[in-house]
Amino acid sequence: MRKALLLLAIFILLMSCTLSPTPEPTATPTASNTPEPTKTPAPTETAIPTDTDAGLDPGAMAVLAVVDGFTVSVPFPLLHEVNRSQIIVGNEERTLTISFAKNSLDSGDTLEDVLNSYLRSLENRGFTFTRSDPEEIEVDGAPGILIDLTATADDLNFEGQALAVSPRADFVLFGLGLSKTNSDPDSWKTTGQNAFDALLDSLKFTEVGGACPISTDATYGYTEQNPIRVGGDFVSGVSRQRAYLDHLRGPNGESLSYERQGSLPSGDTILDIYNITGSGINETLYVDLYSYSELYAPVGFTCEGPFPLSAP
Repeated sequence: MRKALLLLAIFILLMSCTLSPTPEPTATPTASNTPEPTKTPAPTETAIPTDTDAGLDPGAMAVLAVVDGFTVSVPFPLLHEVNRSQIIVGNEERTLTISFAKNSLDSGDTLEDVLNSYLRSLENRGFTFTRSDPEEIEVDGAPGILIDLTATADDLNFEGQALAVSPRADFVLFGLGLSKTNSDPDSWKTTGQNAFDALLDSLKFTEVGGACPISTDATYGYTEQNPIRVGGDFVSGVSRQRAYLDHLRGPNGESLSYERQGSLPSGDTILDIYNITGSGINETLYVDLYSYSELYAPVGFTCEGPFPLSAP
């Protein structure tokens, strides 16, 4: 079975912890930096709160991390990075790392085989694991197994959990959460476990590949009266906008750049205005982050398969 050796990066991060503060989902590879609006309550100008905002409930604030096949809502004040088919999450104290990685599932392999393969690839690099017997779980309706772990590497000690979940016959998701326990032996029980559970609760599997849904309405996205409705609120809606725009492509699948031009009151909502450029395209699109309807690519655009967003 093909091993995802990128998991080694998880442990490198555990020891060096170079995670930066949670980024908003970035634009497609050639995207320019999108200006960040200041924080104001909805339905006024779109606000992007930070993990230093006082008095905000971290459980109510999240950034949507999207890879091909699944999404995870990362609550503030956790930090995250996206690396191709892997999402890595950590805390500012550099004591917790959680990773979810997509891989193909070879015919005949069981979920326990998957767990053993991933962990062996790390044991071959100096890690020693003690693990519990697997227990059956379910993530977003998909069957899986979960084990408790303790681990050592050099002079570092860890505690956490690992899981393997298979939403389809050819697709397996490996998850690993570990807390450093050298300075606080209870860090997994007091904080790491809650963070891992919250991420699992938010994890959604999305369709991989498939045809791009393109609107047949020439006004879709181009007018204030018919905006692209990604849904959410002044917190989650921002990351949902970016996830939509990151998925958008030119007429032949080309990467695009986008830049937010401001906001516009429209009836009982607020529309964000984006300028989309690239591959001969220079268009203005209107996006509504307070209401949701089925998502399409506007006429003249394509997308990277079905949009990885559902009703919030």
